[in-house]
Amino acid sequence: METKRIIEHFLQALKKTTITLEELEALFSGVRIDWNEFSTVLLCLEEDKTLEAVKSAGRTTRSPKLAYRYRVNKHLISSASRNLLNMDQLAYHSSVKLDYYHSVSVQEYEQDKQWIARIDQYIKHNGFPEEAAPAPERSFQLVSNEKWITDFGGETLLKRIGLWEQMRIYPVSDPLMLAVNPGLFDDPIRNECTHLIVENKTTFQALLPVLRDTAFHTLIYGCGNKITGNIDMFPLQYPVNHCEHQFFYFGDLDYEGIRIWYETNKQRPIRPATIFYEALLEMPFVIGKDNQRRNDASVQAFLTHFTQTQCEKIERCLTFGGYYPQETLTTSQLQLLWRREQWKQWIEMN
Repeated sequence: METKRIIEHFLQALKKTTITLEELEALFSGVRIDWNEFSTVLLCLEEDKTLEAVKSAGRTTRSPKLAYRYRVNKHLISSASRNLLNMDQLAYHSSVKLDYYHSVSVQEYEQDKQWIARIDQYIKHNGFPEEAAPAPERSFQLVSNEKWITDFGGETLLKRIGLWEQMRIYPVSDPLMLAVNPGLFDDPIRNECTHLIVENKTTFQALLPVLRDTAFHTLIYGCGNKITGNIDMFPLQYPVNHCEHQFFYFGDLDYEGIRIWYETNKQRPIRPATIFYEALLEMPFVIGKDNQRRNDASVQAFLTHFTQTQCEKIERCLTFGGYYPQETLTTSQLQLLWRREQWKQWIEMN
């Protein structure tokens, strides 16, 4: 019953322990609702003890007589919600997991339920996909909406119910912009492949001419924040499976550059390219990024890759609203640093 669902949702979100009849009536302000239906719902909630009449407040003279004030027993609503979840869990395919919804409001489950039901029906009729498919294609197969996974929360929901991996979805992301070292592209002897991601185009163009002279297999243009969204394209664009891939990152030394590294590092392990950052720290920083916001988690994670002295220099720079743009290093300095034998030793150590 829609009226009961609306009232229960409201009561579950209620911060107070009591509610007036007037407040309950206000839920349906501007909506035509039958008084008898409204009254029946409240009396039903009284009967199951979800609502407990405050006797001192009295009751209406109009029949059926409703209390002017109720005490709310929200734990009983929660119990009913758990029972609903348990019943639905039994009805769904065994792979659909509802554990997440036991710790959130019933409203959230009600919002997701229509999608869960459609996914459940898909699994029961088709089983799980045998081949991977792009997100829009799989989205249309599941819920008849090609944008549901990418634009309307479908990825989050599939992860909530434990089906993201089993649906074999690969994202439709912008391609990575990368250059390949032809001398190392398909070397069967090496069991490690190394890759350098740089935040800015200027740095990418400065390093590109000497890629062949380095220990790196690729040079990747991160394009600022875009790298956080398209790094998952790497295995498709560089399908070298016989080696372990190591990633290094060099970006502007400011809060935003550190945040980009941090967010990308969440998706696959990426080390700050400390040889470049150490060279930056030998120079004076410039003022101009005092409008950026600090993310303590990202800064602390970044600093673990540096010595105590270097950490102090970085903190001093950031605290004073300063930063080191990648362009602090000239083209010749960047190329000289990337050609250094120290990279090979460092890569082997890590």
